[in-house]
Amino acid sequence: MGESFPVAKQKESTVWAGTINLNGYVSVETTAQAEECVVARMAKLAEDAQNNKSNTQRYIHKCTKYYTPAIMAISASLAVVPAALKVHNRNEWYHLALVVLVSACPWALILSTPVATFCALSKAATSGLLIKGAEYLETLAKIKIMAFDKTGTITKGEFIVEDFQSFLDNGCKH
Repeated sequence: MGESFPVAKQKESTVWAGTINLNGYVSVETTAQAEECVVARMAKLAEDAQNNKSNTQRYIHKCTKYYTPAIMAISASLAVVPAALKVHNRNEWYHLALVVLVSACPWALILSTPVATFCALSKAATSGLLIKGAEYLETLAKIKIMAFDKTGTITKGEFIVEDFQSFLDNGCKH
């Protein structure tokens, strides 16, 4: 990608969406459907990213498939067994069953992961970054070193390092 720079266009040249006309006027003929444009493809990529589950989301879903019914069974038994045995303080058992159900309920865990993923992917998209999905987002969280190409290598074909900074606090100045 790199930084954009002006490109001269001639008659019958292809002009992409987002092109800036620096001088004169331009007459443009639309030759593609709206669904085929770059913005539509970016929106589709963002939608696909939201639908791709990460390893963490798949793991939580797998665990809650067994955990939720177990909590429901424990809570129900705390209410039903004392009632069947006709204990004197049934209201306390009903209260305990509700406390177990509410406090052990995994809904916060089930909902927090997709919501956090959605927020991160949305924030990245509004900042101009498209991340393919939650799995790639988790991979990004593990990154310790990152390099940005601001050298002109891609746009000009010339390699020039103007500055280097290390964020490690090892006392060395580069």
